[in-house]
Amino acid sequence: MALSGPQIRRLDDRLAERCRGLTPHQYLAFLKSPSGAAELEGLISAVVVNKTDLFRDEVQLTDFRERVLSPLVARAGGRPLRIWSAGCSTGEEVATLLILLAESGASPGSTVLGTDISEAALRRASALSFTTEQLRRVPSGPRERYFVTRGSKLSLVSALRERASFQVHNLMDVPYPRPVGEGCFDVIFCRNVLIYFTVESFHRTVATLADSLVPGGTLVLSAAEPLLQVPPTLRVARTEAAFFHVRVDVSEGTPHPGKEAPASIVGVGVGAGRDAATPNSADRALTSGTSRESRTPTSTGRRTLSGASRESPTPLGAGRASVPGTGRSPSIPTNADQGSALPSPSSAEADLLFACVLDGAASGASDAVAERDLRRCLSLDPDHAAARYLLGLLLEQCRRPLEAAAEYRRALVSLEEGRARPVPFFLNPARLRVACAHAAGRLSPPSSSRR
Repeated sequence: MALSGPQIRRLDDRLAERCRGLTPHQYLAFLKSPSGAAELEGLISAVVVNKTDLFRDEVQLTDFRERVLSPLVARAGGRPLRIWSAGCSTGEEVATLLILLAESGASPGSTVLGTDISEAALRRASALSFTTEQLRRVPSGPRERYFVTRGSKLSLVSALRERASFQVHNLMDVPYPRPVGEGCFDVIFCRNVLIYFTVESFHRTVATLADSLVPGGTLVLSAAEPLLQVPPTLRVARTEAAFFHVRVDVSEGTPHPGKEAPASIVGVGVGAGRDAATPNSADRALTSGTSRESRTPTSTGRRTLSGASRESPTPLGAGRASVPGTGRSPSIPTNADQGSALPSPSSAEADLLFACVLDGAASGASDAVAERDLRRCLSLDPDHAAARYLLGLLLEQCRRPLEAAAEYRRALVSLEEGRARPVPFFLNPARLRVACAHAAGRLSPPSSSRR
């Protein structure tokens, strides 16, 4: 974990309280011993973040259910599905996934595994019992169907509760968990976990999670966790308001036969150098009206996704691709997306550049190209908080922490002052604000009085 200032202070306070009379080496030896297990759990609890809710990030979950889960249930033909909630905290995401499985008609034998580094969090998670406040985002229908009152809380019904299992697991430890029986997972959720990791741990964890998926399986990260380095075992799959990562057969560069990517999802970046407007059969949109062929302009200035050789996007209005059946650019929010007027031409072009950067990450574009495009995006829309956050991630990845921290702070100010617009794939400003605040905090030098 890359600890923020508040996390370091909490840990320092705990250490100052518990280390009295022991040298650091003695205390470390105690933590590593069986008798120090409870003490280590206390230190973990001092730094982990357990804030979550049921049906968190509803926009992403809606696209997951419609574009990933429903097609997966149809293809499974009655086969039980295996889902893993990595970093499940106190169980809200596990309950959400169990409800989504039931609502999508998945086999009753389908299961959800919840893992977390915190034993205290898992003890609460295993009850699958929540307060009214934690259920505030649950639609009224599922809330009535799947919860019963027990004392002051609402508990998931036993028919769903028995399909969940929990296990202590540190994402830094291998081997990773496997489903009951044999094989790998159909879907892995690991949301709002990787934002607390170092850059190296982030990418290592994503690669290992990908190896835990069946071919064609889906990895779901939060919108605040875009991949600037997509491992060869994954390809980016995007819907109108979210992005997912699909496990591919590396030898073929496509999902394994019989395990194709969800029909309504458009894949991006399978095969470096291929023009985005000419997807192969594994990437091609199969459902009219919800998919699209490209996020890049279609005129002579069109960008390819081959890396440093890409040209800049054509000016706004120069023949951009549109979503079939809608006549609008897939990269630009509509009134419904924003709840207000359409963006200005400069903001729309900034969104287009931002989408191209995400595309380029999937196909191996150089860091220099990504930085150039993000800076141009920000010259068009200085309050494009999502682009500025992505630039911070890129600078941090390039080991330029002071510059990265400055970009995170500028993005945070735009979000806190309400100047930042929601953009596709980053439609949750509150979550992005938390990510920016933590990123800025972890790169800020700790106070000298605390060290």
